[in-house]
Amino acid sequence: MVSKMKEGFKKKSFNLQTTIIFVVCCSTLVSLIVSAILIRNFILSRNDETTNEKISSVAKIVSANEIVKEGLLNGDPNLTVQAFATDVMKAANLDFVVVMDTDRVRLSHAAPSYIGQKFSDEEDARKVLAGEEFFSRKVGVLGNGYRYFVPVFYEGKIIGGVCVGLTSQSMGVYVSDAQKKILLSLLLGLTVGIIGAIFLAQKMKTILLGLEPEEIAAQLSEKEIIENEVEEGLIAISPSKQIILLNRGAKELFATSSLEMDSQLGEVIDENLYEVLFKATLEEKTEIRNQYMYLNGIEVIASVSPIFSEEQFFGAVATLRDQSEMMKLLEELGGTEQYINSLRAQTHEFLNKLHVISGLIDLEKFDEVSTFVQQLNHHYTVEVGYITKLIKVPAIAGFLLGKINEAKEQQVEMIIADDSYVPEMLVDASVHALLQILGNLLDNAKEAVLKKGEGQVRIHLTFEEEGQLFILEVCDDGIGLSEEAHKQLFSVGFSTKGENRGFGLAIVKRIIEEYDGVIEFSNRKSGGTVVYLELPNKVRKKK
Repeated sequence: MVSKMKEGFKKKSFNLQTTIIFVVCCSTLVSLIVSAILIRNFILSRNDETTNEKISSVAKIVSANEIVKEGLLNGDPNLTVQAFATDVMKAANLDFVVVMDTDRVRLSHAAPSYIGQKFSDEEDARKVLAGEEFFSRKVGVLGNGYRYFVPVFYEGKIIGGVCVGLTSQSMGVYVSDAQKKILLSLLLGLTVGIIGAIFLAQKMKTILLGLEPEEIAAQLSEKEIIENEVEEGLIAISPSKQIILLNRGAKELFATSSLEMDSQLGEVIDENLYEVLFKATLEEKTEIRNQYMYLNGIEVIASVSPIFSEEQFFGAVATLRDQSEMMKLLEELGGTEQYINSLRAQTHEFLNKLHVISGLIDLEKFDEVSTFVQQLNHHYTVEVGYITKLIKVPAIAGFLLGKINEAKEQQVEMIIADDSYVPEMLVDASVHALLQILGNLLDNAKEAVLKKGEGQVRIHLTFEEEGQLFILEVCDDGIGLSEEAHKQLFSVGFSTKGENRGFGLAIVKRIIEEYDGVIEFSNRKSGGTVVYLELPNKVRKKK
């Protein structure tokens, strides 16, 4: 599957560097062309506005000049008006300044040969001599031009007209110069864009370690497939506590443990999970190997390692292995050990009695043998028979008898309440669970009495037929529970018995939760502890 994925990703036309250069250059070129068009249009528009303002202003100035008026009233044999118009053209950088009298005869022109001749455009001349001021774009003797007409007044009468303007050629030269500058800027911008594109492409190539996007996609897909195929849960976080890896195994483990883990990739990890898993590694940057943890009812082995690359710290990664199945097996083995201990106590006591009988027979004290056997029978009737009468399940009865004998050997009295009763039933998983709970609670009660030095352990065990429910109460005259002990009863590793203890009640709690049972601890006013629990006789919940 991975090889097919690689083949699929290898189908490409251009490499990353070529693609980046092409895209950046195209984007730059399009941007520059659009900008050039907009600038050209702006220049043309602005040029028209500037030309309008200039030629209209110059025409009005010329029409108001006394030299012009004098020439129009008295004639201009000395070409004074022509000289003045020529100076104005040069100063204002215009192509022509034409002064005409009321008969349309020119007194000035850019081409002196036209002086004394009539103005060529009769229509525009008639309008200006009628007193109008206006713009006009027409073909004249100098070619197509843009001009402004102003009448000349003297004492309220029109004595002539002035035409000032530029030819299209002159205006085109200005626009052409501006366009050349725009083109130069465009080429310069494109050159800078190409250089920038090449630099960006090389930088991206370096950042991506020389890999193409298709190769990166293929490697990421392979990485995801491999991570999800690993049975162990993998979870990694950055120094800022953001989740950077969370494989399918970890998600399934959290789901199995019913742990509320809403965080996804890129989000900050749950604070409680961070405290348990990563805090020590992130703060001390040290590795933790094969650490046992109790994760919301699921036993896991966690290994946490810091992540370094070229001496730079990138976070930590944790490997989680579900140990719940193995722990269940250990629990069953623990229950078997309880059976063995009980049987060992009974066997020890029975062997002692056999030795007594054997000794009496060797001494031929047959009457005393008979008396001793009757005492044993009475003991069986009183103790063993009493238990089997109340508890009809041999496994439970034998277990309790063994615990009673074991306690007796340690000088602790263990009593079963008269109103205890368990009917006959098949020995299923719930019975094994009950025996495991009994073993832990009776051991704790016995040790509490031993610490005090005297007292009893009282057991009340019944089975409610209607609700299919075991009800157990264990009461001891021991030292009782402190406030701190009461708060941490079910914490893994917490114990009042010393180091390497503190797993029994955590296991009891997990069993109770799996069977939807109830367990309560309380101190007696007269001293000691009372444990009350309810254990449904049903199949445990699958997680």
